[in-house]
Amino acid sequence: MTQAVLLMNLGTPAEPTAKGLRDFYRYFFADPYVFDFNPVGRWLLRNMIILPFRAPRIAKDYAEIWMDKGSPLKVYADEMEASVQQAFDAQGRDVLVRTGMAYSKPFVWDAMAELEAAGATEILLLPMFPQYSTATTASVFNSVEKAVKRWKTPPRLHFVDDLFQETAFIKAWASLLKKHVDYDALDHVIFSYHGVPEKTIKKADAANVCQFGGCCDAVTDSNKLCYRMQCMQTTAGITRELGWDSEKYSVAFQSRFGPLPWIQPYLDDHIEELVGKGKKRIAVVTPSFISDCLETLFEIGIEYREQFDEAGGEAFQLVPNLNNDKGWFQAVHAIASAHLQQFSLVN
Repeated sequence: MTQAVLLMNLGTPAEPTAKGLRDFYRYFFADPYVFDFNPVGRWLLRNMIILPFRAPRIAKDYAEIWMDKGSPLKVYADEMEASVQQAFDAQGRDVLVRTGMAYSKPFVWDAMAELEAAGATEILLLPMFPQYSTATTASVFNSVEKAVKRWKTPPRLHFVDDLFQETAFIKAWASLLKKHVDYDALDHVIFSYHGVPEKTIKKADAANVCQFGGCCDAVTDSNKLCYRMQCMQTTAGITRELGWDSEKYSVAFQSRFGPLPWIQPYLDDHIEELVGKGKKRIAVVTPSFISDCLETLFEIGIEYREQFDEAGGEAFQLVPNLNNDKGWFQAVHAIASAHLQQFSLVN
């Protein structure tokens, strides 16, 4: 028996060029889990608007955040894989650790083929999405299920839906914030999460409990896979670990586009509201990501910073993400180890 851990993420362009973005977008904008509307409309959006016009423009934004070794997401993903593999090796455990991406190399299906060739019989699917969403988690799980159909002898699979209640994840973020945030010197801290359309939340609300409000104040059987609730509870867990005053932090959602209503409050409106109330020294934390990327470094670090300055803000801090923090890599190993142990007991 050979166990394996597949660390999964959405992926990133291979290079900050129009070609690099087009290659990435061909997969991303074809995903029905992300763009849940008519396939013809999805094809028209991708081929008539995104590839010819958006790709060259966004490539310039990626160039602003590119590291010497490549995209931040890919650089840190490679370091994470090596670190977690080394940790298992040091324990003398026969566990293979691989990375699989939905829209870029190493693709999920290639990683799964590699694990089949290596003789993996039990695989822990560990998405690097702290909160569950059909647009991310369900999408990569679907890719795994498709890949397994090609196996001669299918492996046993264990799916981890989310990380927001994992003690190691919460402690990793709390430790990071202790290092980087001078809490007493700030007027306010915003926990910013990637937004999703409201219809995405409602579609997954089988129990019809979503009110986009107080229903997110606790985890229940009815809302356990609600993305907005998990974002709120991520913030609750981190701030509880830190002992922060609830009056000094808040939650907002970023990255919306298109005409549909997205979950609120919107980060851009929230920033202006805070500055208007005299909160002119703020920090922004991004716990819906596990590494810095375009949405953190460019969208918040450049665009929202400019908006904050123009509104009259005085000090704006984008807190670094978990990235290659040693404590975070140890947390991933701890989370994987615990789930592998549980997996073995169940099977």
